[in-house]
Amino acid sequence: MTTHPTVDVQFFEHKGYRHAIHLCETSEGTGDLVLLHGAGVASEATWYPMLFEFKSFRRILCPDLRGMGRSHSLDFADRPVTVDEVVEDVLAILAHYSINQCQMVGYSFGGLIALLVNAARRELVCDMVLLEPALLERASLDALRTVRAHYADAAVALLSKDDPSIGVRQFLDLIAPNRSKHPRVERMTVQRLASRPKGLAYALMAVNEAAWHVDRMQCIECAPATLSLVGSKSIDEAHEFHQLLAESLGNWHYQSVMGVDHALPYQKPGLCARLIVEHFRP
Repeated sequence: MTTHPTVDVQFFEHKGYRHAIHLCETSEGTGDLVLLHGAGVASEATWYPMLFEFKSFRRILCPDLRGMGRSHSLDFADRPVTVDEVVEDVLAILAHYSINQCQMVGYSFGGLIALLVNAARRELVCDMVLLEPALLERASLDALRTVRAHYADAAVALLSKDDPSIGVRQFLDLIAPNRSKHPRVERMTVQRLASRPKGLAYALMAVNEAAWHVDRMQCIECAPATLSLVGSKSIDEAHEFHQLLAESLGNWHYQSVMGVDHALPYQKPGLCARLIVEHFRP
């Protein structure tokens, strides 16, 4: 049984990478919706379960970011990336599809990329939803940078260990310390993240490096109307920071999503999709 609308997977080459673009078009919708997945995962697993909820859009564009999903370098070698390179990729993809204005959703790593895309082209993104965006899990930059050093350890394990699950579990203990560790749930989560272990490692390293040079508050302050969704099982510091942003910025809205952790798009895709659509609805 089909569980999502028809998706056409197309490919676009940019600066040595062949990017997979998951494109869903509707006959009755209007506007463009761009969905950016998280580190080490892929568009298909992240966004396909939500697509039926997005039928009010004319086009839904889900790029697999470099080194993740079905995207790969032209010589199939995995290499380090930077957030600036990923932002350039996204801008090139949107230009290729003649998207001059869109509504954008970013999850985790993709949330940081969405903020940076908007900062680079402020007329491009008119509305945004961020699901557990990277680098926004703590108000204190010093504390954030200290914790990010431990993410580097997980990246090293992902690159050096024969068993990628070791590094994946190190990453999960940092990003979702309060997650359910039921064997079935943990197995599915590890499998999802271990499918492209080097892509996950290099994305983590890119975020670690970004923590030192990205002007986070400038990106936040220039964001369009934004809804941030944080899993109720995520760390208290994340909720406190997003609540502070909602209280201090007129265009920022925050909602805790009950019963989920950092993996909220996989745990409650229907609810996440409905919250996204409600925010975008005029």
